[in-house]
Amino acid sequence: MTAKEYLNQLIAMDNAINRKQQRLATLRDVAMNTTPNYADEAVQRTREKNPLENIMSKIVDLDREIDEDIDALVDFKAEVWEKLDKIADERYKRILWLRYADRKTWRYIAIALELNFTIRYIHKMHLKALAELDKII
Repeated sequence: MTAKEYLNQLIAMDNAINRKQQRLATLRDVAMNTTPNYADEAVQRTREKNPLENIMSKIVDLDREIDEDIDALVDFKAEVWEKLDKIADERYKRILWLRYADRKTWRYIAIALELNFTIRYIHKMHLKALAELDKII
């Protein structure tokens, strides 16, 4: 696995969490617009969940999944930081962290380094930083 593939896992994990959070928001909206049906309560039969119970169950499960995913992302970020910390050049560390963990744009990174580098030069430094991380991984 290359350094870039390794770091792209951060973005993939973050995207997965965002998708699940969007799904959760949709389920909560649906739950707010769903009313329970009490018409069949007196009839004894195999109990099926009403639509609201189904949605609430999905919300609880998805919320738990999101929490687990966030925990995994936090742990992975700590692992990534340990590896980045082994890179000697602080600028390389910052470029990789800002780009992959914080998901910043190249323009933002160029400004954040406060060294008046062009975006093109930041790209070159990024490639060098990835090469350094490849040696560590």
